[in-house]
Amino acid sequence: MATMAKLKLSAVTRKVEQVSAEQNMRQRMLDHLGEQLSIAKAMLDGTAFTVKQTRYRTDENGERRATEHSKRLRQWFWHDVTGRWFLELRYGSAVLMLDKDKSSIEVGTKEKLTETLEMVMEAVKAGELDAAMNNAALKRLQNKNQRLA
Repeated sequence: MATMAKLKLSAVTRKVEQVSAEQNMRQRMLDHLGEQLSIAKAMLDGTAFTVKQTRYRTDENGERRATEHSKRLRQWFWHDVTGRWFLELRYGSAVLMLDKDKSSIEVGTKEKLTETLEMVMEAVKAGELDAAMNNAALKRLQNKNQRLA
């Protein structure tokens, strides 16, 4: 007990932060937009961008082994035959409807892609895409319920 007497004890406990569903949804979208930003920067630099995932599998001896795999990343941006670039936002597998009948953002040139992604990230932080993400989540839930019925 002589060692413990040298330490300064406290009654303070760690507070667990409760994250709302909206904050969780925004953070998930920001994570995916960060990946898209990294893909765009790598494309502009002429390099490849990969994300490693750790997967656990049970081998023939019954032991769990960790293996690293490259995560499959799909670009949310593309260009048409005229060279104009577009960006389509996704929430899960659903494409976000940004306006009544509009689902993509016209970026213009390839060089403006990173700037546009950063602007979209600011919009997500400000909560401007909450309604579109809620609609996509609701539609996904409805489709799931229809499959189960």
